[in-house]
Amino acid sequence: MSGATLTQSIRSKAFASLLRQELAYFDRPENTSGAISARLCSDALSVQQLISARLGLICETFAILFVFLTFGFLISWQLTLIVLVSLFIIATTAYLNVRLEIRANNREVVLLRRASSVRNLE
Repeated sequence: MSGATLTQSIRSKAFASLLRQELAYFDRPENTSGAISARLCSDALSVQQLISARLGLICETFAILFVFLTFGFLISWQLTLIVLVSLFIIATTAYLNVRLEIRANNREVVLLRRASSVRNLE
C-alpha cells in the first residue's frame, strides 16, 4: 500500500470514528473543529512516515549490522568488540536525540492545536 493511500485510509477511518462520537465530545475545549482537523492531519502523517520511510530504514540498518558483525567476528573478534562498544555509544546518543525530538514535536502539536482552534469571543 502506498504512503498516500495509507494516509487516505487512516484519515477516512478516523473521520468515520469522529462521526460516531456523542455530541458532548465536541463540546470539550480540546475537541474544537480546528483541533480535530489538525489531529486528523498530524496523526495520519505520523503513521505514514513511520511505515513508509522509517520501517524500511530500520530493516536495512539491522541487515547491514548483522552482515558486518558476522564478517567482523570472523576476521577479528577483538576489533569487533571495540566497534560494538562505539556502536553502543552512538546508538545511545541517537536514542536520546530522538527522545528530545519527540518532546519538541509534542510541544509543537499542542501549540498548533491551540492556534488552529476557533473560539467565539463574547
